[in-house]
Amino acid sequence: MDDSTQRDPVAVGSQVSRLDFDIEWPPKHAAAYLIEEPAPILIDTGDPGDRAETTIREGLAASGYDPADIEAVVVTHPHSDHIGQVPLLREAGAAVYAPRPVLEQLERDPDDLAAGVREIGRSTGYHGEAIDRAVEQAQSSLRRNRRLLAPEAAVPFEFDEPFSVAGREFEPIHTPGHQIHHASVATDLNGERVLFSGDALIESFRPGAIHVGIDYGAYDAVEAFHRAMDRLEERDFHRVFPGHGPVFTDYRGAIETTRSSLETLTGEVLEAVTAVGPAPPTELTRHRVGETRHPAQLLDTLGALGTLEERGRVEYEDRDGVRYYSFRKASP
Repeated sequence: MDDSTQRDPVAVGSQVSRLDFDIEWPPKHAAAYLIEEPAPILIDTGDPGDRAETTIREGLAASGYDPADIEAVVVTHPHSDHIGQVPLLREAGAAVYAPRPVLEQLERDPDDLAAGVREIGRSTGYHGEAIDRAVEQAQSSLRRNRRLLAPEAAVPFEFDEPFSVAGREFEPIHTPGHQIHHASVATDLNGERVLFSGDALIESFRPGAIHVGIDYGAYDAVEAFHRAMDRLEERDFHRVFPGHGPVFTDYRGAIETTRSSLETLTGEVLEAVTAVGPAPPTELTRHRVGETRHPAQLLDTLGALGTLEERGRVEYEDRDGVRYYSFRKASP
């Protein structure tokens, strides 16, 4: 984007500034938000790298700040395009707040992670070098995220328990699906109830049901996303500041669109099972999307299969650790 810092026309007065970071994968940008008050607070921090550091320094400067002025950083979830500049802010003196389960996840034994990736990767139809690559990618991500969001240096907060940052109260809402320990954080700004939704609720598209990646729990992703929408539906917000896409005010409409997208995904996977089953998830994904370009496409399939199994629409046969899914016919 031409301007790394945008004051969105629907932002609440001048109290929130948006910083947009260019990233290499879809949707090609990520957003962080600066709450401008005597003790400034940053929600998420963009991606790692020199270009992102320049973005954050220039973005803060446009509002009259530098990194040392930031009182605190609040992290919605531990994906690299949201925690990339945490070290910069932490070293400049900001306190870093993150969900307690996220910090616990970062302390996971790499061998346990490898076991989960191997078992679930095998179940999808991966084998040989493909599984080895998945293990290395998962362990590499764990090492990177542990370095960026150092758990021993962060302040944990609990889901659904309000916490205070520099005199401002936030309500953290557990919104899994895109990421298992994702927090959307609510607060009051200029008489409005607003939500910093991270990647849980975006008006222009549904984020991938990444949840845990290829690991234990991957087949729970779509159901988790539905639970997140259930929790959000219990609340009302005037305005939403998402991690991608524009700031928006049609909160209920975005929930409805997200639910509709999840149901469309589930229907597409059921059609694939009906057309080519019995088949493993990798083959079902190829039938659904053609060439698989992004891991999120396979992860969407896994989450939808878990939902379809829970609804009694599909079943699978385990063949040497690989799941072969077929349509479950109704009992006579």
